[in-house]
Amino acid sequence: KKPCRPKSSSTQVAMAQDIFSANDVIDQLRSLQARHEQRLEDMRVRHNAEVEELQQQIRMQSGGNSSASLSSACGVGHCAAMGAHFMDQKAHFFEFVKGVEKDRDSQEFREVYNFLLKCFTDADNNFDGRLGFKEFEVLIEKAAALPRRFGYAPSTPEMYATEWDRLQQRMALFNSLNPKTTPLPPGAAKNSESKHISLDMWLEYAISHIKEKASKLEEADSYFRMPRSKEDFKEFIVAACQSRKTREYKELYNFVLKCFTDADTDLDGRIDMQSFSNLVDIAAAAPRMFGFAPPAMVTYGTEEEKRRARSDIFQSLDTAGSGYIDFDTWLQYIYSHICEKTATLGESGRVPEVLAASSSTGNSVCPYLG
Repeated sequence: KKPCRPKSSSTQVAMAQDIFSANDVIDQLRSLQARHEQRLEDMRVRHNAEVEELQQQIRMQSGGNSSASLSSACGVGHCAAMGAHFMDQKAHFFEFVKGVEKDRDSQEFREVYNFLLKCFTDADNNFDGRLGFKEFEVLIEKAAALPRRFGYAPSTPEMYATEWDRLQQRMALFNSLNPKTTPLPPGAAKNSESKHISLDMWLEYAISHIKEKASKLEEADSYFRMPRSKEDFKEFIVAACQSRKTREYKELYNFVLKCFTDADTDLDGRIDMQSFSNLVDIAAAAPRMFGFAPPAMVTYGTEEEKRRARSDIFQSLDTAGSGYIDFDTWLQYIYSHICEKTATLGESGRVPEVLAASSSTGNSVCPYLG
């Protein structure tokens, strides 16, 4: 047998560069995670300060009884702060939903109450404490936005085949709540009678519905599957690329959105050429970690070659020659790229179509009627 020949110095240098490049990506991800955690901590500190200030105001107004009307004073504002908090982490939303199973005196249940209250008041666009059918539709969309974000509920295009289908099912739901007859204003025609629901009717329905859905959630539903193991990563990516209706696709959407916003250092919703290369490295860290993508230096050889290749990709995406790309361009590019790569995993590599905002090709069951 021929003796093993030592690797050339250039090969050793390239391998060392790969290792340093991988370590740089890992350090960068850790730094981004630290900044993200710091932002959450800053949010919690600000929120606690706001609550303390409100408590002080209430003590002054109620003769020292700080619990007199704390929930009514800070409910909606507190809900907004919590919304920004748990929307960023699936686990936080999971805990929020499970809070409906707690006692009504618990802080967790109060958070659910505050969220539903905010949905109701946001939909009440004429400030009369009543929601007619059109406002009820707005209410349902607002309340469904969070579970849809994490794949816990199908989107509107996934649920209804046509606009007429949506109207029929929404009207059936509205009528199932036994809406009240709205008093006619002076001089109104008798045939102009309308119906409405009140806050208590909404809370009774929504809390019951959330309890039913929360009882079916398991702990495994509270976290993203993608970074757990090589096998989980593979199954996750395959499922995400089979259909845009899957929970895995919704989670992938959130992942690539986070990559985009982490790379958007000037906070303008746009990525220029310099940030684009960084964005690609951030998104590629997970597949590289599990061996589904080679290190950048293996792919490109030199930094200059990498720069030119990334520049070519960026130019192909920046069709308007504006010098930047936006999130939807990034999403379509990276999702198509990921789907094409699944061909190496025995899948078709086909990119699922985007559902039109007002149509659907599926037969998903309405979560409100099912």
